Amino acid sequence: MILFRLFIYLLAFRTERAFAPGSNYNDEDIGYEDIVEALGRDIKVWWFVPRTEYMKDEDFLGRFNTELEAFAEKNDGKLEHVYRSRSDYLGTIFFTIKLFLTKDPEELWNAHKDHLLSYGEVPYFRPARIQEHEDLKKAKVKPSVQTPKMRPEKNATLAVRSANPVLERVTDPNEVEVFEEPFEDMQKLSQPKDVPLSELRGHYYRRAAKGRDSTVYVIDSGAWIGENNKHKELSGVRLVDYLFAGPDPGTDMIDSWSEFYHGTKVLSRVAGQRLGTAPLANIVVVQIPNKFQYLTVAHMFDAILKTYDHIVQKRPKFAVLNMSLYFATGDLSGAYIQGENIIQKIKKDYDYPDASHKQEATGVLTTPEAVIKLSRYLVAEIEKLGNAKIVTCTSNNKNAPDGVLPANEMMEFPKTVVVVGSTGLDDKAIYQYWDKVRVYVPASNIMVASYDYFDDSPTILPDDGVSFGTGSVSGMLATFVSEGIPFDNVVEHLYKLAHSRKPPGVGDPEGYYTPIAFNGIERREWPSTVGDQEGLEEYILP
Repeated sequence: MILFRLFIYLLAFRTERAFAPGSNYNDEDIGYEDIVEALGRDIKVWWFVPRTEYMKDEDFLGRFNTELEAFAEKNDGKLEHVYRSRSDYLGTIFFTIKLFLTKDPEELWNAHKDHLLSYGEVPYFRPARIQEHEDLKKAKVKPSVQTPKMRPEKNATLAVRSANPVLERVTDPNEVEVFEEPFEDMQKLSQPKDVPLSELRGHYYRRAAKGRDSTVYVIDSGAWIGENNKHKELSGVRLVDYLFAGPDPGTDMIDSWSEFYHGTKVLSRVAGQRLGTAPLANIVVVQIPNKFQYLTVAHMFDAILKTYDHIVQKRPKFAVLNMSLYFATGDLSGAYIQGENIIQKIKKDYDYPDASHKQEATGVLTTPEAVIKLSRYLVAEIEKLGNAKIVTCTSNNKNAPDGVLPANEMMEFPKTVVVVGSTGLDDKAIYQYWDKVRVYVPASNIMVASYDYFDDSPTILPDDGVSFGTGSVSGMLATFVSEGIPFDNVVEHLYKLAHSRKPPGVGDPEGYYTPIAFNGIERREWPSTVGDQEGLEEYILP
């Protein structure tokens, strides 16, 4: 069965590559109703980053926005091809403009470089440039579900969906619940130090707190969630809001087919009824792919900026920003070169002005350097909030010695940024071996909520990738706080509990038995019986 699913997965991968954004397409199939939106690989998205002292200067920002719109119209574009990434509290961090491949907005840079820090083509998340088409997202909507629920009105907050009443039946947050759980990746999260996995006897232990009163922001490809897109594993998720990143922000609450429902899978590891480590946490989904279902580093920054504003406005007790993606600052093909630093890894396929020595002296940055600066700036502002943590990961490539962004920010902000590593079925580190990572989670053949690759039905299936383990750690942090661990201590608490699953007497000269996350329920706390599971068998038992 596993081999069959693998075959279907590979078949789906081939199909996705044939028709996903960035692929060749038939002009007759797409048409040219909107000439800019059907340009295929013939567009570029440029950005302009204002200097810090002008991020709140509305006199300059307003004039520059008007000039960008005029330039877009003059070059066969539209007003909506200009986007301003703006925070009500931090100001404007960048503008973008979408143009034909042959058009270059350098004249705007030359006219305003005294006010700007950088300009250039924004790196895409994929190596190829992206095709755009207004109906692309409709073609990717799953055929077995109804039309997605539309985005909520601006400034509106979704009513909190009630969780499964069985999940909420216990009021003492530190009471221990025990379930029959055949999935070993779940069992390992509740495996105490020096206790063999066999002694759990197929059980998974968790505290009743389950993330209550904490808020997790799932910043990802979106999620199939809401009244019209039910998955039993996610039917009890306490969704409080759904945000969309720009430029060209989406309008529908969907997950990206071209990203293999990545956000839905991550969400299931945060707040799924069976798979989640914080099923009672409040959830805000931040959908990074735009209405054309592609994303750039600009969309990722805009998603973080929208998350920041949401935290300031809604004032959650505790916020976890789960970001199981990384900024496109490195070699987008994933072929990292051993020993190079982040800036040296930048692909040269993108257009941006090389900063001369004179320009560097005045603070002008290349696009890669601007990405690094914005990453550092946003993480610093999030740390100042005092009640927020970022949980992220490096790539699934083991040759990324210094990590990627925002993971690398852990070096500067160790109490705010948690970088998650991954372990395989043998409990050894896999994918990457950055020696600064202090907590790992199972990420090989772990169970996630998704859709069957054969008949598209909602299911729980095995998948690989550190992204999904990142969701488990985000849920753990939320649950630790709901158990009473102070904000300031929660990251160190996570690290202190993590421990290696190295069998007794086994050598480890390479240091591959890394510390795996543990939810803190010691053997002495285990209930003597499995307890009342009535109403839970539907999703706890296979």
